Amino acid sequence: MKRALILLIGEILEDPRVLKTARSIAERGVSVTVACTNPSGRSEKEDFEGLVIRRFPHRGEFILKRLYTFLKSRLPSRMGQTLAKGHEDAPSRPLAAWLKNRVLSLNFRHFMGENMAINRKMAAAFRNERFDLVHANDFDTLPAGRELKQCGAADALLYDAHEYWAGIGVHGSVANEQVRVIERDGIEAADHVVTVNPVIAETMQEEYGLTTTPAVVMNCPYHDGGETVEPVIHSPLRVVYQGKLQAFRGLDELVLAFQDIENAELTFSGFGPLEESLKRLAESLGLGDRVHFLGRFKGEDTVTILKEHDIGIMPFRDVTLNMRYTSPNKMFDYAMAGLAIAASDFPFLRQIVVNHGMGVMLDAATPEGIAATLSRMITDKDALLAYKTAARRAALESFTWEKQFAAYPWTGA
Repeated sequence: MKRALILLIGEILEDPRVLKTARSIAERGVSVTVACTNPSGRSEKEDFEGLVIRRFPHRGEFILKRLYTFLKSRLPSRMGQTLAKGHEDAPSRPLAAWLKNRVLSLNFRHFMGENMAINRKMAAAFRNERFDLVHANDFDTLPAGRELKQCGAADALLYDAHEYWAGIGVHGSVANEQVRVIERDGIEAADHVVTVNPVIAETMQEEYGLTTTPAVVMNCPYHDGGETVEPVIHSPLRVVYQGKLQAFRGLDELVLAFQDIENAELTFSGFGPLEESLKRLAESLGLGDRVHFLGRFKGEDTVTILKEHDIGIMPFRDVTLNMRYTSPNKMFDYAMAGLAIAASDFPFLRQIVVNHGMGVMLDAATPEGIAATLSRMITDKDALLAYKTAARRAALESFTWEKQFAAYPWTGA
C-alpha cells in the first residue's frame, strides 16, 4: 500500500482543507499519516477515520502579540478601536513606522524560530520511515518536507500553499523576503505545487520562474447532497460573517456600518481574539439587539448555520498582497448555503462573485461603504433573490470539494 505523510503547523481537526485532503488521499487507497501541532490539548497520537495523527508541541506566540490580544479584548470599545487602528493601519510618521516594523520583525523572528524547531522535530521523527509522498502545507512546513525528500524518506514532495505567503507583510518587509527564500528552496525540491486560486498560482509562477503553473484546488465544502431550491428572504434581513474574529477582517467597520442600515440584523458565526471587543462595541452603539454572536461552531454545521441567513459578507481590508489575493473558505460556504455575497473588491473575490452572479463588491471596506452596499442589496429584493439562486447553482456545479480535488496532481498510482 502507498504511504503519504501530511505536514501541518496547526491542528488537523480544526483545518478543513487539510482534513479534506487527508480523507481524499486515503480514499485513493493510500495509508495516510498526519504530523501536526497540538494547540488544543489533544493526545499526542490518535487514529481518526483511518488517519494516523502524530502531534508535536505547539509554538508559542510572540509576547507583544499576546499583549495586543489581551488588551484588545478587555479595553473599553473606543480604546480597543484605537488600539486596533494602530495595529492595523500603516503609520504616517517615520518614527512610528520604524517602531512598528521593528516589532513586526521581532514577531516574525520569534515565529520562525519556534517554527523551525517544530520542523526539526518532524523531520527527525520520520526520517527513518518510507513514504511515497510528503505533502507540506504552507511554507512553514516546507523545511521539514524538503529534508524528508532529500534524505530519501519520501519519494515525492508536494507543496500546498494555502495563501500568497510572499505577501504576508507590507511591501519590502523582512517577512516577505524570508518567506521567498523558504518557498524558493522548497519549490526547487518539490515534484508538485498546489495552491488555492488562479491569482496566487499565476503570481507564484512569475515569482519563482516556474515552467508550469501550480495546480489549483480551491478550498470548497463537500457537496451537501441537496439541489437548488427556491430562495427566501427573511424579515428583518439576516447578514452573516462566518469565521475567525481577528484583525484585518473589517469587523469593527462592519458593526459600525449597522448604525446606518435598516431592516437587517448582523450575526457573527465564529470566535477569535476580537469577539469580546466587538460585543462591547455593539452594545455601546445600542446595537445589542441587532448584532448577534453564535460563537464557536463545528465544521460539519457550517452550511446548516449559514442557510438561516440571506447575505454573507467579507469586508476584508486591503493591507497586504496576502490579503488582497485571499481565497477565503467562507466564500464557498456562503455559496453552498445559497447566500448572496458582499465582498471587498479583490481580484479573486471579484472573479467568483461577479462572474457567477453571486452578489456585489463593497463600495469600500469602511462603515460608510459597507452600509451603502448592504442597504442597496436589502432594498432590491429581486436582485437579492437572483444572487442567492446563482450562488447555490454555482456551488453545486463548480465549487464542491469533490470537483476541486480532481485537480490534485499526485494520484497515488
